[in-house]
Amino acid sequence: MFGPAPLQRLSLPEEFTLLSYGENGRVPNSRQTAAGCAAAELGELALRRRLLVRPRKTRKLGVDIYQLRGEIELSPNTPHTGLTWADDLLSALWTRSAALTPRPLTVTRWLRERGREALALHTGALVERGLLRHRPGTLLTRTRHHPDTALRAALLDGVRAVRAEQVPLDEHMLFLCDLLDGADLTKDFGLTMTRPQRLERARGTGAAGALPEALRDTSTVLGFSLPAREGRTITVGD
Repeated sequence: MFGPAPLQRLSLPEEFTLLSYGENGRVPNSRQTAAGCAAAELGELALRRRLLVRPRKTRKLGVDIYQLRGEIELSPNTPHTGLTWADDLLSALWTRSAALTPRPLTVTRWLRERGREALALHTGALVERGLLRHRPGTLLTRTRHHPDTALRAALLDGVRAVRAEQVPLDEHMLFLCDLLDGADLTKDFGLTMTRPQRLERARGTGAAGALPEALRDTSTVLGFSLPAREGRTITVGD
């Protein structure tokens, strides 16, 4: 049985990172996981109203057509978040955006630049908190990080409850579910959702209809911006 406390004590990138590590201590694909972790950081900032991702979309016959090339729009004159990593990230985003002016900073560009740093940062934070158990590599084995099984199970139960419509879909779970879908992790967990179903949710069909359109757009683009899973299974420290 899941409870609210475990689901509230982690940030979005920490949740994504914890769920990315399997029982074998590895992530399915480091490139995809790193991009997902960086996207989750953007998602956390969006939830805190520090940024939005503006998609390129057109409307035909009353239906939104997504091109899914998102541009990061920072909210000016916002106070600090209280999270060191998030405040540092905001500073980095402002600096990078200024360097690219007048061109916009796109999500795909940022995920390429930030991915590995984000994954290493939040993996390390989870290790420090005892939520990932670090097992150093040897000459014959790779570094592994084993997740706290009880917390991982609680997070998965929360996702399952939302998918089964046993609990309401809130903004946080919208982002987490879209990121897990984008990283193919829901497929690993037996919680698949088709691309058309995800686009319907982005358009506000069903439970997502009560959530702000700008956040739905942001979540949709972040989830679809993750690279496809490919290559061998490796982990941080390889």
